[in-house]
Amino acid sequence: MKRLIILLPLLILALGVDAQTADEQGKSLVVNTHRFSRIGESLVLSMKVETSRQVKTNERITLLPELSDKNGNYICFPTLYINGRNQQIVFERENARKKNKDVAVRRENRQTQVIEYLQSVPYQKWMAGADFSLVEQECGCGVPVATDSTFMSHMHLDEPIRPALAFMRPMVEEVKVREESGRAYLDFPVNVIEIIPDYHSNPRELAKIKNSIDLVKNDPNVTISSISLHGYASPEGPFDNNVRLAKGRVEALREYVCAQYSFNESLFTIESTPEDWEGFERRLRDTVMVNRDKILNIVLSKDNPDTKERKLRRGYPREFNHILTHWFPYLRHSDYVVTYVVKPFSLEQAKVEFETHPKNLSIEEMFRIAQTYPVGSAEYNRVFMTAVMYNPDNGVANLNAACISLLQGQTSLAAQYLQKAVACPEKTLAEGVLLLLNGDYDLARQKLEEAQRAGVLEAQMNLEILKQLSY
Repeated sequence: MKRLIILLPLLILALGVDAQTADEQGKSLVVNTHRFSRIGESLVLSMKVETSRQVKTNERITLLPELSDKNGNYICFPTLYINGRNQQIVFERENARKKNKDVAVRRENRQTQVIEYLQSVPYQKWMAGADFSLVEQECGCGVPVATDSTFMSHMHLDEPIRPALAFMRPMVEEVKVREESGRAYLDFPVNVIEIIPDYHSNPRELAKIKNSIDLVKNDPNVTISSISLHGYASPEGPFDNNVRLAKGRVEALREYVCAQYSFNESLFTIESTPEDWEGFERRLRDTVMVNRDKILNIVLSKDNPDTKERKLRRGYPREFNHILTHWFPYLRHSDYVVTYVVKPFSLEQAKVEFETHPKNLSIEEMFRIAQTYPVGSAEYNRVFMTAVMYNPDNGVANLNAACISLLQGQTSLAAQYLQKAVACPEKTLAEGVLLLLNGDYDLARQKLEEAQRAGVLEAQMNLEILKQLSY
C-alpha cells in the first residue's frame, strides 16, 4: 500500500498546529504544507499536495480531510479527488448535477503535479482542540482497493481573521418628512353618516386616530404638514348609496378630528372608495373556501358592482352569508396618514433623540452617531441596525447593515440586506466578502479585484486574506 506522507515546513500563521513528519524518500504522494484559518463562522483548510504517482484512466485517488475529537465530534471537509482521464469525465458529469464542493483534478502522468486545496466547513467550538487526519483511498472504476488514514496535526486556534468592509456615508436629508398611519373600523347605524363617538367600538377606534395625532402633535421637534383620510364602504347594498355613505362618513371623520384639535380644514385631504372590492379580493386569495375560484372570477369580472353582488347572493348564498357577516365589517374602514416634518439635530441632540424617537432621525444623523463609538462595539452595531429597521428599503442603510452582518459572520442575513443595497463599489466589496465567508474563494477574488479596480482600499486587505488563506 502506498502511504500518505506529511512534510513539516510552513505549518501555520493564523492557526497553530503540531504536525507529524515522515521520511518522504521514494514516496509518490506528499502533503508538503497544510494550514487552518478561522474566518467569520468558517474554518478554512489550505493544503498543497504533491504527487508523482501514475493514475490509470479508470482509477482515482481520494483524499478525505477529517476533524475529530475525543468526545466523538467529527466533520469531513470536501473531498479531494485525483482522477484518471475517464474518472475525471465521470466526476464532472455527476458533480454538475450535485453542485457540491468536492474538488477534483485530472492527474497529469509522467510529471510531478502540485495540487492546491482551499476549502472550508462551518466552525464549531469543539474544533479548537480537534485532531486533523487525512484518509486516502485508491479506487479502480469507482471501487475502493486500498484505504489508509494518517494523523496530521492537533489544532490550537488563534483569533479569527476578520475581513475589511467599507461603510457608505449617507446623503444629508434636507427635509425630513415622516408619517404615522393606521386604519380605524368605525361603526355607523344603517344609512347613517354622522359619527356617534360612543357607538359600539367607536371609542376604541377613534382613540387609535387620536393617539397617532397626539404622538406627532405633542413632539416639540416636529410640525404636522397634512392629514389624509380615506373612507371605504363594503360591497353590499346599492352602489349609489355606498357612494353617499363613503363620502359622507369620511367628511364626518374630518369634522370630528377638526373639532378635537381645532385644526383648519385646509390641513386635510380626503378620499372615499364606495365599495372595497380590492380588499375583498385580497381576503379571497388568502383563504380556503368552497367555490373560492368561482367567487373570485365574479369579483374580478368587469360587471358593475351591483351585478357582482347579485350574482354572489344568488349563486353562492351560503358563502355570501359568511362573507357578509365575517368579512364585510373589515371592509368598512377609514385609513389615515399624519404627515409631519422633523427639524434637523446636532450630534448631541441626535443622540438623545435616538433613545426616544429614532424615527425622527435621518440615516445620515444615525451614521454620525455611530462614528462616536468603537467600530464593532454593541453601540456601533445597534445604530446601523436601527437605521435599516426604520428605513427598510433604503439602499445605503441596507448596505451598511450588510456590513455589520458580515462583521458578525451572519452571512444569510447579510445576503438579504445586499439584495436591497445600493449599487456601488462598496457593495461589490461586501459581495466579495460574503463569497469569501461562504467559501467561494474564486468568485470572491473576482469581486474583490473588481472593487479594488474601483478604488476601494479595503479590497486589497481582503485579497491579502485570500492570499494568506491559500499560502
